[in-house]
Amino acid sequence: MQLAMMTWRQVERYLEEKQTLIVPVGATEQHGPNGLIGTDHLVADGIARAVGERTNTIVHPALNLGMSLHHLDFAGTSSLSASTFGRVVTEVIESMNRHGFLRFLFINGHGGNNNAALAAISDLVLELDDLAIRWECWWTDPRVVELEERLFGGRNGDHATAAEISITRHLFPEAVGDIETCNPVRPAFNWPLSPAQFRATFPDGRMFSDPSLASEEAGRELFELSVDIYSEMIAALDG
Repeated sequence: MQLAMMTWRQVERYLEEKQTLIVPVGATEQHGPNGLIGTDHLVADGIARAVGERTNTIVHPALNLGMSLHHLDFAGTSSLSASTFGRVVTEVIESMNRHGFLRFLFINGHGGNNNAALAAISDLVLELDDLAIRWECWWTDPRVVELEERLFGGRNGDHATAAEISITRHLFPEAVGDIETCNPVRPAFNWPLSPAQFRATFPDGRMFSDPSLASEEAGRELFELSVDIYSEMIAALDG
């Protein structure tokens, strides 16, 4: 159930029975030598749509710009500041709550969004304490971590990962090309990094990853597991 493909009357009828909304969140940023720039929002949106279809839950259009300032020295990256991104999250919740939505599941595809979003949500629930808001990064669930370890060993990495590129290969098999084996080196660094510092530390955009291990089959496994996990979470939120 895609919000963008519904009329306001259909949304009103939905709200008579259910007050849960799924919001996919990502970014528009470089993802290494063979990763799609839209990886973060494409993966989150793909999982969210499948969960929405399975659970008959409305899915908000993906928030496809995130806090990606450290990637700005790579062509194609577009970013919001941390304060702007936090404000976007706040105002989406406020807008949807005005209509009657009370339970929110954010499926996030970009770790750089976390601090700004969680700070904004923490402030918001002080004012609107009847809300139930879950902010979930799809790759952090223990079941997903276990599967990633089985599929990729210690070579999955932190950015341009074998896991996320596998899911894009599953969702868009013609769009993601192959790549030679990459060395998942671990240079010393401290956050925050400026765009120039990030590019100097991670010259091809990867962070500790070997995306040559990505495969369509691995992506299907990860995708289906994630859909199972968040479908269970929607059932719990609906209570």
